[in-house]
Amino acid sequence: MDLSSHTPEVAKSLLTLETAIERLVNALSHRPVDANIEGATTTGAAVRRACEAYSAIDYEMEDEVGDSVVCLGVIGAAADVVKGAHAVNAAKARLKELFAPLQRIRIRVPVKGSQTKAIPALRVILRNIQRSDLNVHAAYRKLPILSAPPKSVAYTRAHTRSVYRKTVEEIAAMLSNINSSAAIADRERLAGLGSQITHLALVRHRYENIRANVLYSRLDAKGRGRIQISAELPLIYAVGRHNEPPEVTFPVGSGDLQKPARSRAAKLAAKPLLHSLPVYNYSER
Repeated sequence: MDLSSHTPEVAKSLLTLETAIERLVNALSHRPVDANIEGATTTGAAVRRACEAYSAIDYEMEDEVGDSVVCLGVIGAAADVVKGAHAVNAAKARLKELFAPLQRIRIRVPVKGSQTKAIPALRVILRNIQRSDLNVHAAYRKLPILSAPPKSVAYTRAHTRSVYRKTVEEIAAMLSNINSSAAIADRERLAGLGSQITHLALVRHRYENIRANVLYSRLDAKGRGRIQISAELPLIYAVGRHNEPPEVTFPVGSGDLQKPARSRAAKLAAKPLLHSLPVYNYSER
């Protein structure tokens, strides 16, 4: 694969996103806003925290891979400022459209000795433009924009796990990039599966899912009076002439986690099928 043809596009899309974020942060920092951010005791501190969260698309030294900044709160700003948030989301969407295919393509790069390792083409390109620190998940994550002023916002936390339905061939392709003895044994195990098994479940670890239950002060353009929205970043909305700041209820803390809803039917086998990846058989119904 000729990475040189994709490198300028990747660099340009990153610059476009960072420019849009910089413009939004500058507008929030210099315009009147209503800001209520968890842990902030003044409007100035709230705005700074929100701007830092919106801007955090790079890994810090102590960050784990896949982790992204979480900042709860609500910001009301002028319509033209919120328009800047829409511009950020448009830039994120264009970036994801370009990046996602490059994440699926693997390139073999030399490691110690004469060995090679397969890594996503996107990571090779980011390394070449000296942006290895980019947190792709954070760069993709859109800003939560409300389409009407909120009357109240109540946050909830819950533990969730992601389950991805994958073909046996897709799992085999993932194992092809792992050279451990466990992966070799797992490839043999896949090869021995009967033809009736076409799909397996790839299970990711439980993560904290944060959502905001929003009650609007009026119906939005879709006729909705309330919504639930994913809210790891501060919600932002356009302030009207007579809007009062919403009542915001933050969760007590990590100990105040909602218990995950009990599954109506056990869809996965009790034990994993493989050892090198968290892959399960679907249970028989």
